[in-house]
Amino acid sequence: MAVSMGKYRGWIAVLGGVLVHLTLGTIYTSANMNPYLTSYIRERSSPSDLTYKVSVWLFSLQIAGLGLSMFVGGYISRRIGPRWTPLLGGWLMSAGVALTYFTVRHSFYAILATYGLMFGLGIGIAYTAPLACAMKWMPERKGLVKGLVLAGLGGGSFIFDQVQTAYLNPNNLSPDVEDPEDPSSKYFDNKEILDKVPVCFLMLGGTYAAIQLLGALMIADPPEKLQADPEKVDPLVRSPSEGSLNFDAQEDSSVLNERLVPKPIERRSLSPGQMLKTREFYMLWFMYFLNGNAVTFISTLWKAFGQTKIQDDHFLALVGAFSAVLNSAGRPFWGWMADRYSFKVSLMGLCTSMIFFTMTLVAVPDETDAGVGSKVMFFIWVCGIFGSFCGNFSLFPTATAKTFGPDYVAVNYGLVCTCGVVSSITGGIITSALMSALGWFGMFSLVSGLTLISGIIAFFFKAKNAEGRDV
Repeated sequence: MAVSMGKYRGWIAVLGGVLVHLTLGTIYTSANMNPYLTSYIRERSSPSDLTYKVSVWLFSLQIAGLGLSMFVGGYISRRIGPRWTPLLGGWLMSAGVALTYFTVRHSFYAILATYGLMFGLGIGIAYTAPLACAMKWMPERKGLVKGLVLAGLGGGSFIFDQVQTAYLNPNNLSPDVEDPEDPSSKYFDNKEILDKVPVCFLMLGGTYAAIQLLGALMIADPPEKLQADPEKVDPLVRSPSEGSLNFDAQEDSSVLNERLVPKPIERRSLSPGQMLKTREFYMLWFMYFLNGNAVTFISTLWKAFGQTKIQDDHFLALVGAFSAVLNSAGRPFWGWMADRYSFKVSLMGLCTSMIFFTMTLVAVPDETDAGVGSKVMFFIWVCGIFGSFCGNFSLFPTATAKTFGPDYVAVNYGLVCTCGVVSSITGGIITSALMSALGWFGMFSLVSGLTLISGIIAFFFKAKNAEGRDV
């Protein structure tokens, strides 16, 4: 009865983690908000010549803040627990969103501080504690449980893409202002849309804070007696042919008893300092970094690219919502893949899928030429990209836990995620410096090349878990 009640309480903790990550996942609404926000700044704030290739720095700073603070969140969680840590980080993030009500009226550079860095720092602090808590409740289902919690992260944009668009652009107006220096990009100048932009941030910040409070109240570590990790216990020795206990009738009772008693496996659980001395850490770091450049580029600019092909803002918001479903559903799928096969095999498959969808996205025809076919292809391809790259956020925490052990997983995974600081900066530099010269196809090819290198590194990744199997 105690075990069943423990599992029941564990699922409540998982649900709390899903709610918290639902708000953290609104980081993926950046692409949906980008046209409205950039248009507002051009018309009402400064600089008046802001373009999408520069506004990508907003998402870059969000990712940088996330990477800077994630391992800090792990340390904080060890001090104040998994309930107050996500609430602290979540409310810092929500405060950044709400304060953008003021900074958006001032300048883009002020927004970088609130909706950029402050937003990302809050997400990083809140990110790992719900994951680590869920693993403690159900250590035998690490991949599945982490995938479910992270599904909330993917689902955040499904809900809030629609909320943002329904509030800001209820009449489904299309952007019609072209930049003379970049005719492929279009911006809004409609007064009704622009008037609502500051208030939208205030509304979103309050909503996020309320959901985070509810989710945090549901999160708590299990009692010590329920935290035993089944991977620390070796199964009974069985006959390869019969699947039953295999022992010789001549063995004396002491030998028989010794074979019947489960034996603990020596499990490697490395502290952050020890982890930093391993080759596996740096391989994980570089693979995550390389994939992160593609994530930054696509997550920020998929809608800006879509506007060059399709003149239907509500449809593009719908694409964002359903790509979030794939972003959400893909996380437990990739977690299951890592449990069923290995991190190495799963990541190579992920990289292959990312490269295919990203490289061929440019083949989407113009709506005026292909009609509904343009929308169908764009819908499938963007969903395919999100359904692929979301696996990074299930595979890398799973690989970190299995490779370095469960004792410091929140801090260790936070250190792996510091790659986000570098990839966000390089992603911003690459986009702002090369976008005009390379165009869409050149940028898709560039980020796909980085993903290819990640897949090659994955091929050479070799790590074993406590049972001697490939991670």
